[in-house]
Amino acid sequence: MPIPADKRRSHLARQVGTLSLSHVQVDNPMATVRAAAWANSMARLGVHLPLFIVHDLGVLLTVSRGPGGYVIRGRDAQLAQIAPPPPVRQHLGAYRQLLEHVAGSEIVEKLAGWRLRDDMVAVLLTRALGDVYNRWRDRAKAAGAEPLPLDLGVYGDLDPADHFKDFDPRPMWAFLEHVVREAMHVYTSVELIDLDTVRLLGMFKDEGQSGSESMSGAIDLVDLFASLGSPESHDVANFSLDLLPSVLETRRATSAQTYAVDGYASIERKGAVDSLVLSELAYDREIFEQKVADNELLYYGRERQREDERRLQYILVDSSASMRGKRQVFARGLALTLIKKLTLEGDEVWMRFFDSRLHETVKASRTGGVPVPYLLSFRSERGRNYGKVFRQLLLELTRLHREQRRRIVLYVITHGQCHIAPEVIAALKQLAFLYGILIIPSSDQLPEFVTLLDRQQIVESETFASRAGRQRRALDIVTDASKQRTVG
Repeated sequence: MPIPADKRRSHLARQVGTLSLSHVQVDNPMATVRAAAWANSMARLGVHLPLFIVHDLGVLLTVSRGPGGYVIRGRDAQLAQIAPPPPVRQHLGAYRQLLEHVAGSEIVEKLAGWRLRDDMVAVLLTRALGDVYNRWRDRAKAAGAEPLPLDLGVYGDLDPADHFKDFDPRPMWAFLEHVVREAMHVYTSVELIDLDTVRLLGMFKDEGQSGSESMSGAIDLVDLFASLGSPESHDVANFSLDLLPSVLETRRATSAQTYAVDGYASIERKGAVDSLVLSELAYDREIFEQKVADNELLYYGRERQREDERRLQYILVDSSASMRGKRQVFARGLALTLIKKLTLEGDEVWMRFFDSRLHETVKASRTGGVPVPYLLSFRSERGRNYGKVFRQLLLELTRLHREQRRRIVLYVITHGQCHIAPEVIAALKQLAFLYGILIIPSSDQLPEFVTLLDRQQIVESETFASRAGRQRRALDIVTDASKQRTVG
């Protein structure tokens, strides 16, 4: 499907033409389509790069080198057609050296074996190349940019060199020189990728995107981008990886049901016709009819989740300035692990940050994923106003209880300077089982509301003396919270 003559000077044709400068070759016709998908996602983050560099670095992050993988070499035939001037040939040689250095990075070798999804690759590329793009002082660098098609038929028979000559190549040569000049920055940015954060995000890649209904794909990409660039996020990811393996073997409790959902669990005397044990059909007609009349036919019973469909696990995480540092790492790692534990056990989980107000509700449903990028990257600069927050929460839980009759277990993860009026706590206890977790109280005198909670956990500063101690304390809380979740 060649590009029509009237579109040969379009953004698509220009991007295809830049592939003449590509030095990473892989025997996979979908590589160009994936590169277009990465470029589209990067454009949503405000970075509009020539397709050849997106393709080359993206392939390094997703494909292993060697037989069946990629090779780094210039497209000599196509370069001969576009005839770059001698200085540009020198820049192309330096560009190839950059690719060799990146390909030799231990970070890149590990990432290539992790089967990263496309949005993750796009964010990693933006992390590596975003600063280089922002330093490129070409006012027309984003002119005419539009989403690239993701149809293999569009790219299959195209000759990049044929489209490169439709444009003035001087801006491209200037960009290539700029990339070569910034080569060390690109390489350093790649080396700064935090593998723990990428691995944590990859653990949830197949669970679908989760979040409030107002979240768009662009916002998800922004959260993902922020989570990969924050040192605090890296600490939370590292702590979460210490905790999650202990809860990933959790299985949902099951019992028998007659409708066709999930697998078989038992043999029953009642059921639908399509669940009838096939051996029952082997009886003579008279015997079969008698068994029907006597309710003696055998049916397969199927697995189902617990009968309690109305329970809601509601997690509040303090995000005020008092929670920075060790408190923030422990609170968010604990919250992520608790969310995962409860969803694996079949519960519906809502999570919200709070400071001087309640932030948006993020829902991790029984079959949905966990909002990891949002949880890692969220930042607050709004001070704190606990009286306002919990009065607002009381109104919302009252409405929820009145309209939906939800049974609620409310977890509050905060610190020792969180003060809530006793009458508000008493009213909340009428609507929910209250589970409080206070991290490193700043004094021996705990807030008055703590004694009114149904269950409380105090995390002392001694817990953080060792990595093993911190991990053990968090897992003890998760285990205890899981036992308490059925009340309320």
